[in-house]
Amino acid sequence: MKKTVVHPVIGEVTVSRTRGATRISLSIRPDGSVRLSHPMFVSQRRALKFLDEKCDWIAANRLGMESRYGAEPFDETYRTRRHTLHFVPAKVEKTTAKVREGRIVVKHPAALDAASKEVQAAAEKGITEALRLEAKETLPDMVAGLAAQHGFACGSVCVKATRSKWGSCTARNDINLSLFVALLPEHLAEYIVLHELCHTVHKDHSERFHGLLDRVTGGRSKELNRELRSYRPDVRCANRAPKGASSPTGARKSP
Repeated sequence: MKKTVVHPVIGEVTVSRTRGATRISLSIRPDGSVRLSHPMFVSQRRALKFLDEKCDWIAANRLGMESRYGAEPFDETYRTRRHTLHFVPAKVEKTTAKVREGRIVVKHPAALDAASKEVQAAAEKGITEALRLEAKETLPDMVAGLAAQHGFACGSVCVKATRSKWGSCTARNDINLSLFVALLPEHLAEYIVLHELCHTVHKDHSERFHGLLDRVTGGRSKELNRELRSYRPDVRCANRAPKGASSPTGARKSP
């Protein structure tokens, strides 16, 4: 269950009461937006008190992200694996984005610059939809292929617009993958899939889990994990995050 609250210092914060969560968690996305999640047994009042205590931490990390993750506006050099971005100024009243035949077409009023906030927001929405289509076309097959190759058994494969993590494995061995995995180099996408498949055998990150992951990645699990930390799950995934970034998805804080 999600809702938006307006904090007097931080501004808008997305608050999520999450089934299965065991602790309060605070995260800041690369765009500076703040998300606060808490377990079902923790009251919103207590969660917001935790938020109050972390105002200085949030402010400091927002400033850091402005310099670390600042990016140029989307332009027509942007490419996914199967789609290209195109801006079309036209005699229209509002900006729209449609995905068709390998193109992400952003049609906007001629008076608006392609770098304007409205047009850029539409571009991001269109890119996300293109990635959703690509991920649904490729990732389930990748999971099936790697599961068969290494002798894993898993349930369904679900693609979501998750930005907090690349993937997860449920207690029923269903695999959830972020649609932004579709932007990663193939060897890193396969590493994420293998990571989640290993969780069908070991639900924790124990030595046995890491031993299995290392075997199925040919002894490269640590190397691949280090490389993955240079990326983050969002539409700019193809742009490397700088060394020393606290997390590939932004800053995180837990009690």
